[in-house]
Amino acid sequence: MKRKKDIVQETMVRPSFGSIYRVKGSKYLYLNFYYFGQRLRFPTDREDTDRNRDELTEFMNTVGEKIRKRTLNFAKTFYWLDEKTKAYFSELEGREVHPEPEHVLFGEYALQWMARKIPTFASVSKQRDYREALNSRVLPYFGAMPFASITATVIETFIDNLKRSVRTNVPGRAKGARNGKPLSVKRIKSIIAPMSKVWTAACNDHNWNLRDPFSGMTEKYKELMDRSLQEKERLAVLLGDEEEETSRREVFLCAEWKRLLLFVDPHYHLVMNLLLMGLIGSELEGLQKQHVGENSVQIRCAVVRDKNGKVYLKFKPKNWYRKREIPMTRNLRWLIDGAMEASRSTESVEFANGITLPANQFVLTMKDGNPFNYACFVKTVWNRAMKNAGFDWRIPYASRHTLVQWSLLIGVTKTRLVDLMGHSNKGMIDRVYGRYRQGLVDEREAILEYLGEDFLALEELKITFPERYHRKMGMQALEKPRALNLTTTFGQSFGQSQGLYADNYLR
Repeated sequence: MKRKKDIVQETMVRPSFGSIYRVKGSKYLYLNFYYFGQRLRFPTDREDTDRNRDELTEFMNTVGEKIRKRTLNFAKTFYWLDEKTKAYFSELEGREVHPEPEHVLFGEYALQWMARKIPTFASVSKQRDYREALNSRVLPYFGAMPFASITATVIETFIDNLKRSVRTNVPGRAKGARNGKPLSVKRIKSIIAPMSKVWTAACNDHNWNLRDPFSGMTEKYKELMDRSLQEKERLAVLLGDEEEETSRREVFLCAEWKRLLLFVDPHYHLVMNLLLMGLIGSELEGLQKQHVGENSVQIRCAVVRDKNGKVYLKFKPKNWYRKREIPMTRNLRWLIDGAMEASRSTESVEFANGITLPANQFVLTMKDGNPFNYACFVKTVWNRAMKNAGFDWRIPYASRHTLVQWSLLIGVTKTRLVDLMGHSNKGMIDRVYGRYRQGLVDEREAILEYLGEDFLALEELKITFPERYHRKMGMQALEKPRALNLTTTFGQSFGQSQGLYADNYLR
């Protein structure tokens, strides 16, 4: 029999179950016992001191008692062991392994969740956004934290320290010029949302009963919006009478929009018109001829790109309310017919999700005949037109803000406007697109002329522009209503008996 030279013999009182020993060359204590007929020997994080030996002796006696009563939860009791060992003995016990939140790192679980869950998202853009938020913002901060340490206070501290990191080549925006500025509430929400999903999934998977650290986020977001507003007011006071920098999404006046079109190649006038109708870049690239009807343009597809540049065709909009219809005005019909006639490419477009379509199935093209590329359009058409027109730089998304203000001004109801914009409720119209541009009210007639009377529903035209409505319907201006000829209607005797005369009725 071999001598165990590597074990230091015990000289103190042994536990009633198992044994405690120290390996030669190590200062830590080891445990030794049998469970389910198998011998287990593993180290602890306790050094060889009298106090630690006494505590481990009591610990082993408790373990022995639980084993005799068949109440031992191996995974919880020996939480520091590897997952494979815990899973093995938990299965022998007839239990599922549910580690405590103190012993699970957020980063380890998040990576598993991302690999398992994100590929199942139908939206490629959602996959991209979740990966970007978790990898670039959440994991560097929370990756090494156990779930038990992530509290509402910790998350609020994280939010307060979120700063912009801008890298751009856009003219007029110096690289890194906005670095260090606080993130917008919208951007913060896009970061916290996937983190909250990971948290909820972990609690469900491990049956944890933890207090939700995200329950107070509504108040936090309100605080951030109030802080942002106060900062804007502070800057306004410091700037005095100086003009603030033009917002990247500032509404266009009708005269400005017409001037901008003068510097846009006519080939792209349909793109400009669709931008003004509220379409975004991915929807422009995904617009197909089959979605162009007699009375409307259906928004059903979008072309999106992931972080590796792969291109996907989405048949389902990001949200159900993005599936919408744009009214087919006379001007829009003329532009679309011309664009569809010019879209004759014999090539095919291959998408990363296994779809191949003829290029001529899409409505929009670049001037050279290639499939429409929104990023290329912004760089070579939009930005140049803005510069040549002498305007401060604005993003094409400003046209969506423009559509809202123009529509409200000429009488489009908010209910229909919500559908046109592709939002779920009127709140976005009031909160996000509610900034009025001085000078618009003087352009009311010009805006209607530009959009066309057929942009309005008949009832909207009737209420807002009654003279145009009557002219459109081939009617004369309404005359003052006259009293009915009641003597004819009811008979002379009946009318007189009831006191119903024309003069009485008019009074």
